[in-house]
Amino acid sequence: MKRLICFLMVAATVLGLAGCGKKAKRQLYNDKLSKYITLADYKGLKVDTKSDEFKKYYGNMISSDVSSNNLYVKKTEGTVANGDTANIDYTGKKDGVAFDGGTAAGYDLKIGSNSFIDGFETGLIGKKIGDTVDLNLKFPENYSSTELAGKAVVFTVKINYVKTDEERKPEDYYSELGFKSLDEYTADVTERAVKSYLFDTVKKDSKIKEYPQTEIDTIYGSYKNMVEQNLKSSYGVDLATYLTSNNMTEDSFKEDMVTNKIKPAMDEQMVAYSILDNEKLGLKDEEVSKKIDETVKSINNSQVTAETVKSYYGEYYFEYMTVSEKVADFLYKNAKIS
Repeated sequence: MKRLICFLMVAATVLGLAGCGKKAKRQLYNDKLSKYITLADYKGLKVDTKSDEFKKYYGNMISSDVSSNNLYVKKTEGTVANGDTANIDYTGKKDGVAFDGGTAAGYDLKIGSNSFIDGFETGLIGKKIGDTVDLNLKFPENYSSTELAGKAVVFTVKINYVKTDEERKPEDYYSELGFKSLDEYTADVTERAVKSYLFDTVKKDSKIKEYPQTEIDTIYGSYKNMVEQNLKSSYGVDLATYLTSNNMTEDSFKEDMVTNKIKPAMDEQMVAYSILDNEKLGLKDEEVSKKIDETVKSINNSQVTAETVKSYYGEYYFEYMTVSEKVADFLYKNAKIS
């Protein structure tokens, strides 16, 4: 099965929340941040929405909407070919019983990526889009899960469609995103692109002096927990087994995570929290709670609760989402946009 796990730190850029209420107990950056970062100027920044540079941000925002909402042109006829990205539902069974990590719906599989066990991807080549097929396969002897290593299994796979690289046009999908008109959607995209541009400008011109260890440990703890949950639910293995099978130690795993994931995320976080504190924008419990509730609602699964998402992402994640929104809104209101 797939061995590589990717994590994205996504900072939302919608309007900030308002109101009165109990001040939140901060999860992150309670020390004075001027010890760790020299913050660039952030008030009165200029944005030329007709410039080529801004148009890249606008285009990236459109592409992000397309990617996150799967708004690509779908091929619903014909057969699956090597190199296609097939959207599939699958269930794996051993001795007629579904096994942990062997079931998924709406999964995008790049045929020829060799991310699944031998025979899975090649077994779909030439099959008709829309068909359901049974693949009689065998896990490799050295597979990381001892319960599946060397065992014969059957994967029942429904081929939903082949995903092309062609993006649908905004005029074809804006209503699917809840907008009443194309103009309303393009105005929303422009605002989000401006906020992204402003924040990137401040981040680029700011200087990180040091990374606070407390935050490194907090974020790593949440990342590690997320990895463990993903491994268990998707592949039926624990972190120790995964690391061993990939010739890694937890120390090397942590070093890689801190260097390539955590510190780049902290670059953004320290900018946002510095502006939050400088401008006394505040942070309230109900603001963070509302962000958690919005996330639960967006997942649209009755089994997912506020505690579920807090356990998975870590409470700090929702705090930062709230902070980033408030700061993005502040930068936008204080920018000179033409």
